[in-house]
Amino acid sequence: MARVLGPKGLRGGLRIELLTDWPERLTRGAEIWLDGDPVARTIEATETGGKVPIVYLSGVASRDDAARLIGRYLEGSAHALGEGEYYWDDLVGLRAESPEGTPLGELVEVFRAGGNEVYRIVGPGGERLVPALRSAVERIDLAEGVIVIAADDAEEVR
Repeated sequence: MARVLGPKGLRGGLRIELLTDWPERLTRGAEIWLDGDPVARTIEATETGGKVPIVYLSGVASRDDAARLIGRYLEGSAHALGEGEYYWDDLVGLRAESPEGTPLGELVEVFRAGGNEVYRIVGPGGERLVPALRSAVERIDLAEGVIVIAADDAEEVR
């Protein structure tokens, strides 16, 4: 959901970089986890309106406590997705094919470029960047482990 950038103030505030499409989940009373910690923490307060959001977590009471968390990730419970929506982690590793079944490679990365997501596919023919659009992606089947890329909609990068 977010990455800790650094401390804010003396009371343990955390300056964060948002990494979620649902920032409204970072509200007072919400439970989140620091990456690798088995115990949830509660958001005690938030501040918005500045350059970056600030959260105050239970168990983080001083600037020193906050400084020890720089670079850590704040994680939340999984958000329910709608039909045709996927978590990026679920897509990485999918086998990429043409509509005819010709292997194109493996989806190795998903990233944002402007307002769109882009799939980076690496295979024997090199690297391809495919926009995450219905016109460019015919089908995604997580159970089968495949993503079918429409013809002529991938840009080869050399």
